[in-house]
Amino acid sequence: MALIADEFSDRVGFITFLISWDSDRDAALEITESVNAPFITVDVEHNELDPILDLFEFYYIPETILIDKDGNLIESIVGGSADAYRLAIENALKR
Repeated sequence: MALIADEFSDRVGFITFLISWDSDRDAALEITESVNAPFITVDVEHNELDPILDLFEFYYIPETILIDKDGNLIESIVGGSADAYRLAIENALKR
């Protein structure tokens, strides 16, 4: 995702939600910090999920959602690869 964020950083904003449980929290934070990604990472406790899930309407982990500048959900990608992210972003930018 960091490479995709670099590629589209002049046209797209990226925010990640790091959702971790106590047992893997430190490892997840370490991985997130190690990639030095050019996007905002919001660290969320598992007990804080419900308002976030309701707001952004995503239900799977990992899931990537594309939201336009007006807050409308454009697309949801469960799992995914760099190619899937790239294609979805390119399609969204054509709208």
